[in-house]
Amino acid sequence: MQEYEHSFKVKNIEPFIDYCKKNGYTEISISIQNRKVFENKHNPKLISRLTINEINNKSQINLDFKLSGKEIDGKKLSKESESLILSKKDVNVVMSMLDILDFKLVADNFRTRYVYEKNNIIFEIDDYTVPNMKVVAVEGDELYVEALCTKDLQPLLKQYNIETI
Repeated sequence: MQEYEHSFKVKNIEPFIDYCKKNGYTEISISIQNRKVFENKHNPKLISRLTINEINNKSQINLDFKLSGKEIDGKKLSKESESLILSKKDVNVVMSMLDILDFKLVADNFRTRYVYEKNNIIFEIDDYTVPNMKVVAVEGDELYVEALCTKDLQPLLKQYNIETI
């Protein structure tokens, strides 16, 4: 599946959560996540992500892969695999497979992720505790994402002096 995305490093996520709520975006989830990112030794643009999601005191472990594509002015065009749901017992097997395939751990992140959706647009608003940062990603259909990021979000981005990452 192809992904089109703009990402912004922000100092405060609240204006973006407020934007989503005020503009009719549906809250899809709020989750606590531990995401381990593995990079392929032979192709650093190929990564695997092992994500432990905690939603409403329930845990789910997901594995997926991403091939980063071109990035221009914060716009990313990448390919992502479907996500595989794992049991706790599967994690050791997956870790062994990643090792054999020359994937090495490059990040062990902890965050709260807020997801909002409306009309082919998904906001992923991340409040990281490790590393300490805040990121807002807007993804979906290229035309919708471009229209939103170049028009609707510009006053908010200018007000908070936000640049793309």
